[in-house]
Amino acid sequence: MHELLRDIKNYITHLQNEGIYLSIHTAFTESMLPILEYNYHQNPLCLLVKSNNADWEKCIKVHCNETGVHQKERMRTCYAGVTELVCPLSCGGTVCISTNEALNVEKLTAIAKPLCRMIEYFKLLYPDEKLETTENALVNFACQFIRRNFYNPITNQEIAKTCSCSVSTVCHLFKKFHGTSIRQYILDLRFTYAKQLLTTSNLSITAVAIKSGFSDYNYFTSKFKKEFGVSPSAYRKTNHS
Repeated sequence: MHELLRDIKNYITHLQNEGIYLSIHTAFTESMLPILEYNYHQNPLCLLVKSNNADWEKCIKVHCNETGVHQKERMRTCYAGVTELVCPLSCGGTVCISTNEALNVEKLTAIAKPLCRMIEYFKLLYPDEKLETTENALVNFACQFIRRNFYNPITNQEIAKTCSCSVSTVCHLFKKFHGTSIRQYILDLRFTYAKQLLTTSNLSITAVAIKSGFSDYNYFTSKFKKEFGVSPSAYRKTNHS
């Protein structure tokens, strides 16, 4: 598993060094968290436009809505003005590729296919985990849903709907069998991922906050300092690899 993840990251790094930008949009399992940082597009124009939180959230919704809709590679220009090749994944989701040079569909498709095959192969070998964290099946299912979506804006209502029960039921059972509230569980996952981004990427603190599921920069920095005793920027200086 680790070797395949390393190969995926090395291939993406190679493409980035060649001026080719991409993003991966699929249901990230827990095993795939090391490549979760690639679920946003690295094109400089894209990053500039999405420095606005509302635009970033709009982009996330677009990709969520199109998952599984298209079966073939296609060119499109997104609302940010970036022209990209969208390649469907057989396991669900897409890989989007763009470049600052004149686009060549055949070339980009050839470049995208190895990455798509590696992702599909990974999900075939390591399918969605069945997290048996408690004695309650409903709570385990809720945990599984949360771990796949914690970096998106999710609510207790969405979690309850996924579990086919009421909000009060899922909240009560979660607290009873997991020992913590749903909100705290989500917060812990977001902080864990935020620390990973702070130590392994050069993303701005605002981008780290958004990528980790915090829509408000000030709330993120305030909660982070309260939780860990230092600001996100200070944590990065001390722990950046």
